[in-house]
Amino acid sequence: MSTPDLRPGQLKILKAVANLLENPEQRITVNAISRAIHVTEGAIYRHYRSKEEIFEALVSYMEANLLTPLNAAQKEGRDTAQRLEVVYHAFNLFLEGHPGLARLLLGHASTEAPGMAERIKLLNAKIRSQVAQILKFGEAQGDLQAGTDPDAAAELFYGMVVSGAMVQAFSLPQLENTQRWNAYATAILANRMAA
Repeated sequence: MSTPDLRPGQLKILKAVANLLENPEQRITVNAISRAIHVTEGAIYRHYRSKEEIFEALVSYMEANLLTPLNAAQKEGRDTAQRLEVVYHAFNLFLEGHPGLARLLLGHASTEAPGMAERIKLLNAKIRSQVAQILKFGEAQGDLQAGTDPDAAAELFYGMVVSGAMVQAFSLPQLENTQRWNAYATAILANRMAA
């Protein structure tokens, strides 16, 4: 997965915040971050001017890792089912590797820094919009079941992403990702049989 031009020290800080976010009762402070990575608060401030800047970088990291598969899928010549399956599995891989960021995607800890709630809302809107674009293209290509509304199908797809984030954030039991994908693909995508 991509990391947008981060120095090793910056990445270490972001990983520490992502780990701290796994505990919903943990208040994220520069002191808590510095303790987590065994450095002084001054060392944190050499990389980021404020906690707000750390959270901005964290959301940028999430955007890079969640929007990149969507952008790539829109450019590929695969059919809609293949495009969405690649995106779905990329999202799940990212969320499984970052349970704290799954919480952030769901809006938890969005009050940790000013403007975070709006940034998370915007990220979610971008994801949904790009999924809808893939499905609208799929409709035009005849890749959707007859009578399927691309916006409704995008909403269902996004519901699976949110469900995956909830599974990671709260350690919930789940169907296997492949089972979830097959149920979606069979219901929404034309000429698609469950594997």
